[in-house]
Amino acid sequence: MISSLEDFDGVAGKTGKVKLPQRRYGFSITRVLVVGQLSHAVEGDQLLTQSRILLRSSPWYSSCSRGIWMIQGGGLFLLTVSSFFPALFHVEEIVFFILLGLAILAGWLEEKDLRVRTPIDLPLGLLLVWILVTTPFSLNPEYSFVEWRKLVAQCLVFYWAVYVIREISQRPLAESTSLTVTWWECLKRQSTPQKVFLGVLLGTLLLSVFALADFMMRGGNWQDRNIRARAPGSDYNWLSTYLVLSVPIVCYCGITARLLWKKILSYSTLGLALLAHAASYTRAGWLAAVVQLFSWGLVTQRRFLLMSVLLGIILVPVALFGLSQKGYQADTLNSWTLESRIQVWKLGAEQLIRHPFVGVGYGNNNFQPVLVDSRMGDKPMHLHNTLLMMGVGSGIPGFVLFVWVFIRLGREFFTRANRSHWTDLETLKLCLGIVMVGFFCRNLFDYMFAGSLAYLFWILMACGLAASLEDAQKPEPQYSLGAS
Repeated sequence: MISSLEDFDGVAGKTGKVKLPQRRYGFSITRVLVVGQLSHAVEGDQLLTQSRILLRSSPWYSSCSRGIWMIQGGGLFLLTVSSFFPALFHVEEIVFFILLGLAILAGWLEEKDLRVRTPIDLPLGLLLVWILVTTPFSLNPEYSFVEWRKLVAQCLVFYWAVYVIREISQRPLAESTSLTVTWWECLKRQSTPQKVFLGVLLGTLLLSVFALADFMMRGGNWQDRNIRARAPGSDYNWLSTYLVLSVPIVCYCGITARLLWKKILSYSTLGLALLAHAASYTRAGWLAAVVQLFSWGLVTQRRFLLMSVLLGIILVPVALFGLSQKGYQADTLNSWTLESRIQVWKLGAEQLIRHPFVGVGYGNNNFQPVLVDSRMGDKPMHLHNTLLMMGVGSGIPGFVLFVWVFIRLGREFFTRANRSHWTDLETLKLCLGIVMVGFFCRNLFDYMFAGSLAYLFWILMACGLAASLEDAQKPEPQYSLGAS
């Protein structure tokens, strides 16, 4: 046995074989380094744990924690309302990332599980990974990467909203010291999804009033669509898409309202929203609304509603055609926008065939063919179809994954369809399924999966997927939505 370095040298001089002693000596040094690194890591973890325990044991921690989660719930409400105003989008982004940081910090201090699991995790995660993988093959990799980061931010909004709803639903409500229950107390005791829907109701009301007032001040009328209602800071396309997203939620608020003021507010807002939607003169938005109405009748098995929708699909175009013969609504029936879209879709399909695997690069601006001799002259034109943009940009795999996300959402929301009575939760999921169908249909004619519209969509989807975590244990009233 070698007991020292001197013995080691002696053995080396006699035998010339030093492999075993060298391996043993080297292992000792490596072991010392590893043990040292592990001890530093353990000390670091212990320091973090002690810091967290020290913060949690401070006298102000309890009130600070309640304040943080109140800010999270209020921030979710404010983001919902501000999503209806595209001019505020950059402010909305800043506020969101501040709220996200606070939520992560609060979750870490309280040793919460920061993982959020939803039914769309797999397709959504694969979609993000695939778009990132195809970015180096893009016509403009830098632009595609920027657009990919925007999509990641939208997904973070979704997961943050699910996380906030989950955590707030698990916290006990503060007991009221007042003998009388005010409307403010009732508002505070509403679930987080209900507060989000109240934000949708308020945003829809403000948006509709602004759009109608602006429409009338600019001289809009029912004779033609030369002047169209528009969203503040944007145009008629955004207005119609906002209303496609919000009208089913406004209907839900009216159906489930137990207070008279909220029921009156809901149905008044619904009337203004329908007027603003009509004044937008956006045929793709009208079509999405018809699809939503038909879907509602189909799921709830309301035969009268289905027959009314089918009859309206026949009578409204006939009425518009009759008006056009007298000089009214001539531009509304003009098909040049549809014809130009069809031409662009054909060019996009050709690109999809040429680049079926990785596409030409993710982003709405990567592929802009120039239409020659169009009504607006020779000008570049977008694909005006989100699904086709996804396929042309990221290939057939991107297209399939994007559709898969919506299929998973549909399977989650359209459950227990053959029922005549619906609980609050089932009605909520039905309305959000109608939102999803309308938004999907609207994106078949324009790229509307962007900016504050995408934020609003993901917040609503988060409410639907997280609502069961909050309301599963509560006895709920039922509503008759069944066949008639």
